[in-house]
Amino acid sequence: MTLKINIKSLEWWYWLVTLIAMVTGLSGIADAFYAVIIISAVQCVHFTISHGFVAFPTQVRFVYALFVIIALFDPSQIFYWALLIGTLMVTLFDTCFIARVLILMPWNKHVKLS
Repeated sequence: MTLKINIKSLEWWYWLVTLIAMVTGLSGIADAFYAVIIISAVQCVHFTISHGFVAFPTQVRFVYALFVIIALFDPSQIFYWALLIGTLMVTLFDTCFIARVLILMPWNKHVKLS
């Protein structure tokens, strides 16, 4: 795996800020998880406006936002740790487990496998 950091991409900055908020939340500042939810919601709105509601990148953001909201109710925070690993992977290596699963869904048959 090679690093794929693209500081010119707004998408990359969204993930970086999400990653920072997630690490902050897991280090003991629980209010940072609300920042993760807000950033995820902003991404959902941004990608819905720019790509459309059913576009593949928008689907990934909606699933991520849903997972972040579900994780808020997990007292063990294991779900947040899993999301942290995924967010780290997408921020540093531009690879996303959620995208890999969504690409296999029947409504995404038109999306190219990469």
